[in-house]
Amino acid sequence: MQDLISVIVPIYKVEKYLNKCVDGIINQTYTNLEIILVDDGTPDNCGAICDEYAEKDSRIKVIHKSNGGLSDARNVAIDIMQGKYVTFIDSDDYIGTEYIQCMYEALKNTDSDLAICEYAYVREDGTMINRPCNNKKVQVFNQERALYELLNMKKYSNSAWGKLYKSEHFSDVRYPKGRLYEDVPTTYKLFMKSAKIAFCANVQYYYLFREAAISKQKFTPARMDGVIFAEEMVKEVTNKYPSLKKIGECRLFDAYYSVHILLAGVVSDNQSISQEIYMKIKELCRRVFLYHESGIKRKMQIVAFVLNK
Repeated sequence: MQDLISVIVPIYKVEKYLNKCVDGIINQTYTNLEIILVDDGTPDNCGAICDEYAEKDSRIKVIHKSNGGLSDARNVAIDIMQGKYVTFIDSDDYIGTEYIQCMYEALKNTDSDLAICEYAYVREDGTMINRPCNNKKVQVFNQERALYELLNMKKYSNSAWGKLYKSEHFSDVRYPKGRLYEDVPTTYKLFMKSAKIAFCANVQYYYLFREAAISKQKFTPARMDGVIFAEEMVKEVTNKYPSLKKIGECRLFDAYYSVHILLAGVVSDNQSISQEIYMKIKELCRRVFLYHESGIKRKMQIVAFVLNK
């Protein structure tokens, strides 16, 4: 018997993309699935689309709820999931037919606690933005190395999607409701419950780069969640693994710089925050500029150099 795997899809205002997302799930080579579609109070036709799928596929469960945000939608599904393992898929993204199979086999064959697959950033016309590795090799990391890669953000990211977790690891873990960057304070905690983590260089997750959505991003005080959560993550990880202090500071540099970019053009309305961010960047760059061996992104090295002159 195949283990039951829960697939959780939070849904809000993605009518244009939902069919492609759900079709990819129901056509998986791994078939023993519990598919939970969470209609998070979406005002478009997504709720009706979900119900139509549920009528055709008995594996699909639909939750209709008032809008509570991405974290709340995930949490509601986590509370009722029955699978031994669980994965998350964002409803405007789509997956390859072996998405679950490749991670499940990587996890089981290596006796790991968590599995990750390679992903691609794609535009709406299907063109690929990044150049992911796709040799299908499986690497196994101990917890410390896996956390290093999580902080480094080159091999994989903090995202909830693209990973297969043991459901039992969510016994005391939930996504923070009403906060931005909700994956940052959550994913690392699941890593810290995992002794071994398998990474499969098999592109099976396709993250849709929506130009319209990106262009609407602007600074609000809520964007500070990114640095608040990054600080918490780095503190907890480096308390357990002091050897990760350097890469942790590089991760903080990245978080603060991202906010700094969003602040551009609205500094006059956020003088105190802007100054706080700038001083923190200055403080960090004096150190991260020296950490060439830590794998800090080239653009961050350049920024650190300019600010440190």
